[in-house]
Amino acid sequence: MVTNTGRSFKVTKFRIDKIVGQMTWREFTQLLRDVRYRVFRLANLVLSEAYLGFHLFRTGHTAEYKTAKISALSKDLRKMLLTENVKEDNQNQIAKIGVLPDTVVGGLTQYKIRGLTTASKWSQVVKGKVSLPTFRNDIAIPVRCDKASHRRLEKMPNGDVELDLMVTVKPYPRVILDTRNIGGSAKEILQRLLDDPVNYRQRYFEIKEDTLTRQWWLSVAYEYKPEKPTHLKPDIVVGVDIGYSVPLYAAISNGLARLGKREFGAISHRIKVLRGQVIARRRDIQTGGRVSISGDSARSGHGRKRKLLPTEILQKRVDNTQTTANHQMSAAVIDFAINHGAGVIQMEDVKGLGAEITGTFLGQRWRYYQLQQFIEYKAKEKGIKVTKINPRYTSRRCSECGYINEKFDRDYRDKEATKSGKTAQFVCPKCGYKEGPDYNAARNIATIDIEKKIRLQCREQGLKYEEE
Repeated sequence: MVTNTGRSFKVTKFRIDKIVGQMTWREFTQLLRDVRYRVFRLANLVLSEAYLGFHLFRTGHTAEYKTAKISALSKDLRKMLLTENVKEDNQNQIAKIGVLPDTVVGGLTQYKIRGLTTASKWSQVVKGKVSLPTFRNDIAIPVRCDKASHRRLEKMPNGDVELDLMVTVKPYPRVILDTRNIGGSAKEILQRLLDDPVNYRQRYFEIKEDTLTRQWWLSVAYEYKPEKPTHLKPDIVVGVDIGYSVPLYAAISNGLARLGKREFGAISHRIKVLRGQVIARRRDIQTGGRVSISGDSARSGHGRKRKLLPTEILQKRVDNTQTTANHQMSAAVIDFAINHGAGVIQMEDVKGLGAEITGTFLGQRWRYYQLQQFIEYKAKEKGIKVTKINPRYTSRRCSECGYINEKFDRDYRDKEATKSGKTAQFVCPKCGYKEGPDYNAARNIATIDIEKKIRLQCREQGLKYEEE
C-alpha cells in the first residue's frame, strides 16, 4: 500500500516466543484474551453507534439525539462488564478508566473503525446494498506505537528482540519475539526497523492468536519510502498471463525473455502436493470414519471435530503456502520488469473469467485476485504502471503474426492434453508459429494496444469481439 505522502505501508509478522518477568505464559495469554474480548465488544458498540449517527443525520434527527463517542462507549462497556460479574481488579489491570488503554482505543479507531465508517460505506448499508459490518471475537488487538512515548521493538545485548505490549496499565507485559529462526526479507526488514527508525517507522502493532496452533503472533505495521528505478520506459511492457501449467507466466514486449515453468515449477509442485494431501485426508475421513463420526453418541460431535482438525491444519498450510507463493511470484514479476526496463505491466482483468480460470493451474482454487493485488501494490512502489486488459482472444491470437486461431479454445486444449498427456502447443494455422500456450498468451498481453489490435483482427476474420 502506498500512502498520499509517497511512503509505503507494509506489515511483517513475528511469533511471540516468551514472556519476561513474573507473569506465567498462561496468565499472559488469558490477559490477551481478556483484552481481545473488550476490543471485540467495544468495536461493535462503536459500529452500531456510527450506524445510528448516520441514520439520524439522514433522517434529520441529529438535534434530538446525540450519539456517543468511543470514550463514552468505553466507560459504558466498563459498567456492562461489572454487571456481568467481571471483577473491578480485572478491569483496573487493563485500564483505569473505560475498558482499554488509549493505545488500544486509538489503534481500534484509526486502523479498524475508520475505514468502515465513511459516508459512502454507511450509505451502502442504509440502502441495503451491504449488511451492517460486525467484528468477530477473534479480532486482532490493535496497538498504536506512532508517538514518542509509545513502546517499540528493542534489541537486547544478548540479541533478543523484546517489546513492552501497551495493552494494559503499567507494568506492561514484556515479550520476546521469535526472531532467531527467520531469514530472507523478514530478517532484513527487522534489522531496518531496529537500526533505522526514522526511515522505517513503526506505526502500530496487531496481536492475534492462531486458533489452530494456539500461538500468538505480533504483526508490525511500518512505513518507509521505497527507492524508485529511473531507467524504466513506458514503451516496454511486461505481459502477465494466468498460466495453464503454472500459476503465472510473464513475457516482455521487446524480446524473448520470459518467466514461467523454470522459475515457478518448484512452487507449483509444492502446492499440488499439499493440495493432494488435503483431498486425501478428507477422503479418508469421509470413507473410513463415517460410523464413528456420525454415530448416535454424546462424543460423536467431538470425535468428528478431532478427526477434521488435521485437515484444517493442512488446509491452513496450503493457504499460507499460496500466499507466500503469490508474494514470491509477484516480487519476481517486479524484478523482471525492472531488469528489462519495463515501465508498464499488463494483466488480464480476472473479473468474469470463471470458465477460463477453471482450466488454469489448480483452477479457481488458486488466489489469482490476491496475486494481482500483490503485483499492483509492488509495482506502484517502484513507479511501474499497471493496466488491466480484456482477456478476449489473448490465448488464441498468434503473438507472431496476429492471426486468431479460433479453434484453440479451452475444450481443444483439454482434449489434446488428455490424448497426449502433455500441454497442447499453440500452432498458428496462418504462419505456422509454434509455442507453448502460456508464453504465447503472455506475449500477446505484453503487446501495446493489444485490445485494439485484437478487435481489428476480429473484424478482418469476421469474428465477434465482446467486451467483458
